[in-house]
Amino acid sequence: MLFVGDTIVDEYIYVRTIGKAVKENALSAIVGDKETFYGGVWAAANHTRNFVYHVDLLVGEKRMINTRIVDEVYLRKLFAMHKMVNEIERRDPVDVGGYDLVVVCDFGHGTMTPQLIERLTREARYLAVNTQTNATNFGFNLITKYPRADLVVLDELEARLAVHERDADIEDVILKLDRLGYHRSIVTRGIHGAIGFDGAFERQEALTDKVTDTMGAGDAFLAVAAPFAAVGASLKTLIKVGNAAGAVKVGIVGHRSSVTKEALEKYINAY
Repeated sequence: MLFVGDTIVDEYIYVRTIGKAVKENALSAIVGDKETFYGGVWAAANHTRNFVYHVDLLVGEKRMINTRIVDEVYLRKLFAMHKMVNEIERRDPVDVGGYDLVVVCDFGHGTMTPQLIERLTREARYLAVNTQTNATNFGFNLITKYPRADLVVLDELEARLAVHERDADIEDVILKLDRLGYHRSIVTRGIHGAIGFDGAFERQEALTDKVTDTMGAGDAFLAVAAPFAAVGASLKTLIKVGNAAGAVKVGIVGHRSSVTKEALEKYINAY
């Protein structure tokens, strides 16, 4: 299978806050350890490598570096900074149609050009897509960029932005996605689980309320569910597998590790 998307380096700088600066309106903290993770499409692909035989990557010329200041005790993120760097040489795959599954992790950082989107939507045998909304692209990185997707996984905000519905029932939002041509879509809702539609609605509750770090949970949902979708799994199975992957991921700090078969089975069998 092929993963396509933006590469991200996630830096966590751990601090211990010691109060307000005496002479300024600023929070004062003592710097501790630092961790650096390979995020974005790299992290998503690493989840899937635990479940499929072979994974290739197609990435862009730019890399986003996200630096987060994190409370070392409670692991709460206090501040975030973003920097784009030019480091990567792009290499297009010879035959997109030769892959059983293409998964797009679109973080809105420039990899997914109109030309590449056109190629993937035309040539991919099975195409699974997430278009992420974040601070650097808010309102501009929508699933509607893609004229076709066989599986769409979005969080609730991403779905609402795509159909311009802030207050409608989530079911109405999903039906609008269906009318736009996304006939198999799943909307993740954090602690409220997920809801999907492929002609009928399927709802499932979240599999955990113990959250260490939410970063990358939606990417894990997509990365682990997509291979099941490509071989014809039911929507009910996709949501159960995706919810389990998300539950595993929210227990991991940053990208210290990936979702494994053993960890996934633990949640699936428990619920």
